[in-house]
Amino acid sequence: MKKFSAAIIGLGKAGQGYDYDHVGGSYIKTHATGFSAHEAFDLVAAVDPDVLQCKRFEEKFECPAYQDVQAMLSLHHPQVISIATPTNLHYQVFREVVNNKPEAVLCEKPISDSLKNARHMLELAEKNECALLVNYTRRFDPGVILLKKTIQNGEIGEIYKGTAWYSKGFLNNGSHFVDLLVFLFGGAKEIKVIDRGRRWDGQDPEPDVYIRFGDTAVFFLAAREECFSLFDMELVGTRGMIRYTESGASIEVRQNQPHPDYSGYKILNPEKRIIKSGMERCQWNVLENLNQFLIGKSQLNSDGRSAIETMEVVENVFSLLCKDIL
Repeated sequence: MKKFSAAIIGLGKAGQGYDYDHVGGSYIKTHATGFSAHEAFDLVAAVDPDVLQCKRFEEKFECPAYQDVQAMLSLHHPQVISIATPTNLHYQVFREVVNNKPEAVLCEKPISDSLKNARHMLELAEKNECALLVNYTRRFDPGVILLKKTIQNGEIGEIYKGTAWYSKGFLNNGSHFVDLLVFLFGGAKEIKVIDRGRRWDGQDPEPDVYIRFGDTAVFFLAAREECFSLFDMELVGTRGMIRYTESGASIEVRQNQPHPDYSGYKILNPEKRIIKSGMERCQWNVLENLNQFLIGKSQLNSDGRSAIETMEVVENVFSLLCKDIL
């Protein structure tokens, strides 16, 4: 099997933190563990300005970490580069690494902190013939892919309404649901702000929002992250219901059935069909799709174009919030 050399820029939670203390291959949540575990990639280096993070990386993954991007690029020429820095640095780092002509860049979500920068990143990627994959991990989850087929097959009929609970900001976490719903139903057709809400950490808005994806109306409701994290969704169709809960770890499908006692009435079948989620190995799923793309066997499930479509929805919401202020 051909191996692709890989480097990571940013060694925080998404870079190496979430699963640093896990052993074995059943829990793969970070870029570092993903590249280390996937047989198609050879993890060769990392970058982070924090000396302690670099030391932790070197101790576990047994390859060098640098405090500067150019220092790493002067000694390595990775074919794949992960950008796992804070969102406001994605654009700056991408501009720095794309000139090194990697075959692919895997960028954490959201693609950037502005639509203008995101579009320029896509232009630079195309100009340099560099694949740009954006890490909306649910698009790569085998459970979500099967869920999409379930919806397309009409198992629960026409899905006409849904609710999506999110916490920790509309850009940071709400955008995950936006991207997932675009993947399941198509682009956003209508957007309305129901309640302005507050700002997470004083920055990221947390509004309640109505968005129609295709023919499906979804109500986004903001929860308070400091109380508990929440990322749950329910979708109601003409023949049943879907519950997507525990951040995607649990996916349940229930169809309707005739009421056993009252003729002419229908209820939800108490028996649930469980769709197995692969979110515990979410980063391995992403890299498997990237590998299949690099060897010419698949398209990317999430790329610069789809990430920009998600970013456009987010910016439309923020634009409506600004108009409301005026």
